[in-house]
Parts: sequence; structure tokens; C-alpha cells
Amino acid sequence: MEMLKVLPMARGAIKRLALAPLAAMIMLGAGCDHAPKDWKMPNMTALTPRLHPMFEKTKTVCFGRFMVDVPASATVDWGKANVPFRVTIYPEGAGKMEALAQEFADKLKSEKAIYLNKIPLLISVDNVLQPDGRVVTGYDGFEATAELKISGFFKLNTDGVIIEARPLKEERVTTTEDINSIARRVRQRAVDEIPTEPGNCIERAFLPDKQNPTQDDLMEHIRIGFRLKEFPDAHFSIYTAPSNPYNPEGDSLQAQWKRIKEDPATPEEKAALAKIKYFRESSRQIHDWKTGYEVLVRNPDEEHVHSYHDFQAKFTGVPHDPFRPYTDIQFQTGVGGNAAGSTKASLTDEEAIAVWDKITSTIRVRPTSATTVKSADAGPRLPLGELAATGRTCPQTGWWVPDEDSGTKGGRRWHIKKGERMPHVVSQVAPSLWQKLKGEQPTHRTATVWRLVEHGDAPLPSADIAAANGSTDEQASPNQKG
Repeated sequence: MEMLKVLPMARGAIKRLALAPLAAMIMLGAGCDHAPKDWKMPNMTALTPRLHPMFEKTKTVCFGRFMVDVPASATVDWGKANVPFRVTIYPEGAGKMEALAQEFADKLKSEKAIYLNKIPLLISVDNVLQPDGRVVTGYDGFEATAELKISGFFKLNTDGVIIEARPLKEERVTTTEDINSIARRVRQRAVDEIPTEPGNCIERAFLPDKQNPTQDDLMEHIRIGFRLKEFPDAHFSIYTAPSNPYNPEGDSLQAQWKRIKEDPATPEEKAALAKIKYFRESSRQIHDWKTGYEVLVRNPDEEHVHSYHDFQAKFTGVPHDPFRPYTDIQFQTGVGGNAAGSTKASLTDEEAIAVWDKITSTIRVRPTSATTVKSADAGPRLPLGELAATGRTCPQTGWWVPDEDSGTKGGRRWHIKKGERMPHVVSQVAPSLWQKLKGEQPTHRTATVWRLVEHGDAPLPSADIAAANGSTDEQASPNQKG
């Protein structure tokens, strides 16, 4: 289900005050712990008698690597999840995956790329055994610089799973590997399940971390929203994304509001700012999230627009720390027809602040075991012919050979364990006259794509390895040295 995107109805002066869209949030800055030394938790606004029944029963909702407590009656609305590719679960949709894959492939075949001499945009359709599915690869457009679009269609018991990526052309092999890895690891999750494994909660599913995840694997974008049953015009949303290390404070919420207040573009905007009711504007910390700033306001009545609460907190996060990401939390009242201010706010000022304080204070990291569950990406053995590029994590213990052997030294087979980095190969090059005189054979280390040719849990004795591969220390995989 696509999460409701609430947009303010106000035009003119108030329109400029609208907060940045989600697409821009991805690029917002990150920073280290820069909370003022005199920061202290804002005084929690007590629940009014009208709010007590709503919070008597609560439920814990898992999103990404975090969880939050909301009223048990609240409706959960999931937005897009990228972990790191977009993953969409289709309830009871397992039987539709083959048809959707074929439909996607047919569409690519029907469109001709002019710059490719009328060649279809479709590149390949690959069947996958574990889990059952297909991976369809094609070009994303007609331009010569067009990127690829790779979509995997898989069966997850009774549900269907579609995993979509838009990589560069040179990333085709590694991206396909990652899509297959996600498909092997993802599992169904009950709506009230709070997993104890490291990984990400998404709608109706859980994706355990792979062993030894890289920074690319941790490029996670999670969107989730909540609607309050007792107050249907009140909507709450949370968005988490990787922190941007290149511009920590350039577009923080504090800087954004400073620009708005100090530089109104027109007299109308200046007048509108004067009418805004401010409840709180200060640094904000939620547990270990210390890089936050919150602004709680109520926008005034305008022509055809009711006054509504507009609360927001942003955390610039800590670079490369998935547990302290960039985070945008929003709460609005008066929402109707997907627009704030289209109806009268049902919460008083005191009640809106109390709901905000109550929910935001419960956002926390989901407790997990210390290490990734080793069986998360285990499953049945991968089929022979599986490909893995140099530098990537080996997906299956066994014997591997360079997929295109063009004069590589020792180009027969290598024993590589699952979880190890796929090695380079060494290519022989023509020796110079001096090297010939010295009896030297110059080599060149290059990246390659490896192909699985035999399953095996243990390498040959070292003497047999040297005989089989003609290996050198420069070329040897971790299991072949010494």
C-alpha cells in the first residue's frame, strides 16, 4: 500500500512554507553529535482525558531497524521500501509473478531502441530456482546513456515479491547477484512480529542482513505512516534514509526555518509568518538520536483552508551508521482528501502536542542479537553456473572458474568459500627482452566474473591446489596461500 502523502492546501504565502518533498530528503545533510550542551528533554505534555482511552492499548510496529508504539486502533500505511533496492510484497500474489515477469519482458521486446539499430530494449530473461522466480533485464529508455532496469519476480510462499533496481551498465552482474540474494533472504512476517535478527522490517516481510554487509547494502530508505482512528484527520509519518556526509547542516530543519523566517520573499509571506503560532522550536533528542531539531506550529486560517497543526522533527543522523540515520518525522491535523487544512482539526493544541510527544518518545532501535543469523542467506545450494564478480562476496562455497578465460594464469578452477571476497585473476603478458633474459613471466591482475562449476565444502590439499591451478601467491585466493 502506498503511504498517504499529505500536502498542505494553502497557496500563496503559506505555499512557500511547505516542507521539502521526500525526493529531496534523500540528499539532506548529516552530522555528528552537535546537540547543545544545555539541551534537555522537552517537558512531555500530559494526555488529556479525551486521549487516555486511545492510548490505553498500544501496539509496537517494526519499521526498518526501528520500532514505535502507536495506539492499537491506528492504521498502518507503508510507503516504498528500498533495502537497498525497491522491494514490494504482493499479498497472495505468488501465482501472478510469472505473468507479471512475462508482461514486463514483452513490453521491453515491443519497444525498439533507435540508437541500438532497432534492437529491443529487452536484454535477458533468466529463470531462478531458489526461490522460484525470474529476473528480467533491459534498458531503461532509448538514450545511448540509458541505464539498465533489472526486475526480479519471485514467489514467497503464497505472496509475490518484486525487486527492482536501476544500475549502471557495468553493475549488471553484481546487481543481479544482489537481487537474488535479497530474494533468498526475505521472508514473510506477521504484522505484529518483532524480529530479533539484524535486518529490516518492511510491509508484511522481513529482510535479514547478509553476512558482512557493505555500505552499499546499508543504503536503506523506509517510509511508514499512521492514521488515528479516533481522529481520522490526524496523520503521523516517519521516513529514514542514509545520512549524507557531504553537507551536514546545509539543509537541516533548523537552517530551513532560519531561511524562511529571515528572508520572506514577499510582504504576503511576511504577514503569513506573523500569523503562525509557534509551540516549540528547539533541538530534539530521541534516545540515541542526538542530531535532531523540531518545529511545532499551527498554520493560520486562510481562504478555503482551515487552520491545522504542522509538526516536524528532522535528524541529520550520523554518516555510515544505520542505527542513527537521517530521519524526518511529521504530524499534521486537519487532513482530508490527502491535503492538510481541508477539514477542521479535531485535536486541540494541547492534544496535538501530547500525541506528538507520546508517539515520538517511543521511537527506538529494535533489539537484536549481536550478530547476523548465519542461516539467513543459506538455503539450498546455488545452481552450477552461478556468476560472481571480483570484489563481491562469494555466494556459494565451491569451485569457481573465470567465466571468460582469456589467457589467465591458472585459469582452471579455484576453491572459494561463501562469504569470502571473489579474487582477481592474473593474466600473462608478453615479456620484454630483459625479462626474457632473466626468465621472468610478467603478469597483470584484473577483475573478472567467476562461474561456479562444482560444489564442495573443503579445498584440496595445498599440493594438489598448486598442481591444479598453477597458483602464485599474488593470484591465490585466501584458501590457497601457504
